[in-house]
Amino acid sequence: MSLEVRMIPKQTTPNWDSVFLGKIIENEDELVKIESSDRVFCQSFYYENKIDGALPDIWLRKNVAEKLQLMVESLPKTMGIIILDGWRPYRVQKALRDVVGEVIHEQEPNLTQEEFEARLSEFVAEPRTQKDSPSPHLTGGSVDLTLCDLKGNALDMGTAFDSPEEDSWTAAFEEEGKSIEIRMRRRILFNAMIDVGFTNLPTEWWHFDYGNQLWAHYSAENHAVYSATSL
Repeated sequence: MSLEVRMIPKQTTPNWDSVFLGKIIENEDELVKIESSDRVFCQSFYYENKIDGALPDIWLRKNVAEKLQLMVESLPKTMGIIILDGWRPYRVQKALRDVVGEVIHEQEPNLTQEEFEARLSEFVAEPRTQKDSPSPHLTGGSVDLTLCDLKGNALDMGTAFDSPEEDSWTAAFEEEGKSIEIRMRRRILFNAMIDVGFTNLPTEWWHFDYGNQLWAHYSAENHAVYSATSL
């Protein structure tokens, strides 16, 4: 499959109220453990950073895992991917919301509560276990990943993974004056994922979805196929 490296379009943040109203028809696709291979490296970021409740392994819906393999085959032959997170328990989502909230408070101490909540939701979805409106990662349909070389060394994508800053927006490096090298890497990751059916969360260059309500929201599908699931 040949990859067309197109410009990353600017998108708006999701209206989470609208996202969580989306219909779900669960298709019972199972969770599978992702194993490292020649061009796929698993690095459970939150487990390595001792986030409460984080798992040592990466789990995703079976169809999501298959789409990722197709995506890797479309990448330049010098590149692979590091999968940093997939299915995420409620405890981890809650812990991350707290951690990122502290960072935002330090960065922007004068935000009103409403502004703070809006900024926080740009980078960490509200922890939810409801079957009709679960947090995206709790569905097994969300995946966080980055590009790497063939030895598994992460490539510079412009910001650190999970960094709550303006340059973390996927299209941030499309602006004039920004690094062309970073721009091209982001385009490669974005287009490779989009071409196999994923959607991207615009505030996070590393976050992609398939099958859940966030995917349905950005792909204009009439329903999601993944609800909350568990191991």
